Amino acid sequence: MKSIASTASFVFPAAFLVSFAALLANCHAENWARFRGPNGTGVSESKNIPLEWDNETNIKWTVDLPGKGSSSPVVFEDRIFLTAYTSYGLDRENPGEPADLKRHLLCFDRNMGTELWRTTVDSEHEEDPYKGFICDHGYASSTPATDGQQVFVLFGKTGLLAFDMEGNQQWKTNLGTDSDPARWGGGASCMLYKDKVIVIAGNVGQAIVALNKSDGSVAWKVSDEKFTSCWSTPSMVEIDGHKELVCSTPGKIIALNPDDGEEIWRADSPIDRTVCGSLAELDGVVFAMGGREGRAVAVKAGGRGDVTETHTVWSGALRSGIGTPVVADGRLYWTSTGIAFCADCETGKYVFKERIKQKKGGRPAGDYASALRVGDQVLLTTRSGATYILKATADFQQVASNQLEDEGLFNATPAISNGEIFIRSESKLYCIAK
Repeated sequence: MKSIASTASFVFPAAFLVSFAALLANCHAENWARFRGPNGTGVSESKNIPLEWDNETNIKWTVDLPGKGSSSPVVFEDRIFLTAYTSYGLDRENPGEPADLKRHLLCFDRNMGTELWRTTVDSEHEEDPYKGFICDHGYASSTPATDGQQVFVLFGKTGLLAFDMEGNQQWKTNLGTDSDPARWGGGASCMLYKDKVIVIAGNVGQAIVALNKSDGSVAWKVSDEKFTSCWSTPSMVEIDGHKELVCSTPGKIIALNPDDGEEIWRADSPIDRTVCGSLAELDGVVFAMGGREGRAVAVKAGGRGDVTETHTVWSGALRSGIGTPVVADGRLYWTSTGIAFCADCETGKYVFKERIKQKKGGRPAGDYASALRVGDQVLLTTRSGATYILKATADFQQVASNQLEDEGLFNATPAISNGEIFIRSESKLYCIAK
């Protein structure tokens, strides 16, 4: 069911002018419309973000969420979109019945945090059971994407769905009902390109799929059984005057023509079993890291065929986890298990690895969220609710240690727009601003 909040009418001219001014400001808002923001880079053009916050300081608003989730918020002008799930998988001791699982697409007003509408989708196929690793992230882990006209989200085995900006479902396309061998559930996020929505439907359908935004029909599809343990989000790389859809998958990095899905090039990757992190990119070179063994590789885009020997810039060991690194001044920054890492983009060698300084009483850090950059600041958010801010320099300089106390974990990557930071826990959504 869907509920739409009523909109108050403005009577006095002064109030109208204030509202109109706010509307104009939002028309020029920095949209953070997909996982990791513009083109999935994790880089914000915001100015003057707050450097310090806690539950009482620099909190513009906080809103309770109706259920759990690990998906990231996305921002388009004056609206925030987020997903959550209810009715199954909320309690390890008493998970309930899988058939009762419901997922929700939520829309909030970015200025006040008011819930504008909520659309609920029943689960059409039984998802992977609530046990083991899936308990760490649940059933709403895929981040929505929007073009300002529609909102797209992957809801596991139920499929990829499109909604209009008022929450009305436009179409639904099932992408498969398979499971990865470990039965870890979904987590890949979709991206938009021209008239298409593209997603790596690895664990449910063993494929990379492009759907037409207008009706959800399949525009093209690339299948490979090795995609089954892939939860990454594709990147768009522009090189030599054309665009390449580059995907990090188990055992290889592949580049496809985003218009028709034809393979352009491929290269071997040492991340050969599970791929969670998305690609970082600098000047046409893509960087993949992760896997159980903590491996990494850099490959130059723009080749043809198998470019393993000709375009691999470096390959080596870099300790990392689930999150994606961010690029700043020719360096990669990320965090894992309480340590801040920095590596050189040209060589793949560590620049530094330093234990992060936590506030007194701080909990151990995790590494689900991806690193972000605002100007010369790098933001590292952990599952404990801490966000550490570093200077994007070649030496370790920690600017701040910020802690939000919350009953839930912080698995999502924050969104940043017009100097405001939107952080989501399992139970709440926070707007952090000066």
